[in-house]
Amino acid sequence: ELLAAAMAMMLWVLFSAAVTATLGAAPGTGVFEPWLQELWKQPTAQALDLRVAKGLGAKGYGKVRISVVAPQLMELSDFNFTYKQQFRYRWTQNFLHSALVDVKPGKNTFTIAGQSVQVDLPAENDGIRAVFWSDPCFSSKWISCAYAEKFQTFPRSVAMLNAVYKDPSMDMFAILGDNFYDQTGELAKTIFDQLSPDVKRRFLLVVNGNHDNWVCGGPGCGDVSDNFGIGQMQYYTADPIASRLGSGDFLDFSIDPDQRKAWKTFQNKGSNFLVYHKLGNIGFLGFSGAADFQDMKPYFEEACDYFVQTQPAAVFLLGHWNGGGMGCQPGMSVPAVRNELLSLTQCRALGNRLKYMDGHEHCNYVQANTTEPVGFMIGAHGMDDSSCKPQYGFLYLDSSNGRVRLYYFEVASESADQYDQLIACVAKGGLSSCTKMAQLWLDVPVTETETYVV
Repeated sequence: ELLAAAMAMMLWVLFSAAVTATLGAAPGTGVFEPWLQELWKQPTAQALDLRVAKGLGAKGYGKVRISVVAPQLMELSDFNFTYKQQFRYRWTQNFLHSALVDVKPGKNTFTIAGQSVQVDLPAENDGIRAVFWSDPCFSSKWISCAYAEKFQTFPRSVAMLNAVYKDPSMDMFAILGDNFYDQTGELAKTIFDQLSPDVKRRFLLVVNGNHDNWVCGGPGCGDVSDNFGIGQMQYYTADPIASRLGSGDFLDFSIDPDQRKAWKTFQNKGSNFLVYHKLGNIGFLGFSGAADFQDMKPYFEEACDYFVQTQPAAVFLLGHWNGGGMGCQPGMSVPAVRNELLSLTQCRALGNRLKYMDGHEHCNYVQANTTEPVGFMIGAHGMDDSSCKPQYGFLYLDSSNGRVRLYYFEVASESADQYDQLIACVAKGGLSSCTKMAQLWLDVPVTETETYVV
């Protein structure tokens, strides 16, 4: 791990001048940076490219989807993957192996391809800890990543995640769209190849953003090479609503974009991205803003029914778009969906427990505050934005010890850089020991469940 991180940092420094030279082009340079090309020549670890996702809430608290992405089909005698297929339509250099399994609260150990995999499920209603990014970038191949060099986003993001998830108390990692601005899957593989097994064995939740559908940023410039979230939904494997709708697979491949050739529309199903579940004492509801609200409404209602029944301390609505346009359907920005949900009978009882996080705007701030904070923007992780000064940071959720807290860690900004101090603190005592270096965005009590009344 340390050697890989050191190699990545060395290559970054070695080729920083070349990176600087390419950043001026817009929207992207059209070529991968020299430091990336050199990194790809280096041997990568042979650890499993593992994905762990919480099962859809209605299936039961103990359901977990375990998946492995590989460059070829694996025939295994030690683990029964019920789905084994080459990626369909996009990112077809990969093969997906997946199964929904039963786990119990606490440590669960599996053997996959001769390697031991530990999945830790927090007991229902126990506190959890998680990290959230949005709009992360490190390459300007497709879209200019303005602060890739200034904030050293690739080596620092990798090293920070690997350090944070050494802590056994960490449970989950989420990315809220525009996932590395990656049309072909090469950038996703590059960063995931650098992540430790301790990161990959944690619960993952990745939502769909505009650049994940049309790399240029919106349907008006879509073309035959675009992804439409198809590669993403297989690479960042989840257990979505589509898994119970009877298509035969756990994902819905009924839309073949190369048959339709409608590049300037969303060539996918919203059911492939809508997920809901409870982890510990927190509920999560993820969705794609490129889907139609009326199509998703029955599933939103189903999710709310589930949350009212299971009564988490808070529910986080996770999406990408903070406003309309750029492929976001009417009423499907994250703030708009929250408002729509609270007008539904099934969801009204959630009240201020229904909070949200989003990105799209490349800034980090508390986005909405009623009688308490309810909306949180975490879109600054390498990209620039005219609405704010340069920022590079992440959110940390801690719902232990009877409180639900969100801490914003600003790793670096236009005028300050606390990366070295922060990663040293994390290495010494875990992220929970470093909260004095963060801004406290949310701090509410875990209230009694009797307040959920429809």
